[in-house]
Amino acid sequence: MASLNKVFLMGNLTRDPELRYIPGTNSAVCEFGIAVNRRFMQAGGQEKDETCFVEIVVWGKQAESCSRFLQKGASVLIEGRLVYDQWVERDTQKKRSRLRVTAERVQFTGARREDGGAPMQQDAGPDEDPTRQGYSSPRPASRPQGQPYARQSYDAPSHPQQQVYRSRPQQDAAPAGPAESAMPEGDPFENVDDIPF
Repeated sequence: MASLNKVFLMGNLTRDPELRYIPGTNSAVCEFGIAVNRRFMQAGGQEKDETCFVEIVVWGKQAESCSRFLQKGASVLIEGRLVYDQWVERDTQKKRSRLRVTAERVQFTGARREDGGAPMQQDAGPDEDPTRQGYSSPRPASRPQGQPYARQSYDAPSHPQQQVYRSRPQQDAAPAGPAESAMPEGDPFENVDDIPF
């Protein structure tokens, strides 16, 4: 049976991010909480706000970016997955558990930081997670120092690549003129028998 574990949350940080490094591996991990508000109408026609507090964990370089550019009150869009943590308290030997979100992507959606940092309209992008060893994502080119961040996408291009079916043979000594676009000759769907409709 197929399953899906995907979470999208937009909210504000409830505290400043806490960055630490895992001993031995030197992997960065950043933890913070966000408050996600939901406004709805009650039966009597009154508006009511409901707030859900969610703990977020971010790994790798993305964790370092979150620690550097986010602060309490900042608005973020989180894309990630739910993780169920279980442990036994050392003092009381009680079994404890919690649900939290491991972020695969963090998009900063707020205004500039008060300390003059980069704008928070930035996509921190997916990053390595120690639980996803062997998988990595493309890295964006580094930006010049002092330049503002631009939103970067790590997904497929927003426009499909044009497929050229056949090209015309190049002619000798063709006059220099406007370049012709490569157009397919004939009907590209001429001998397609496996169309499912």
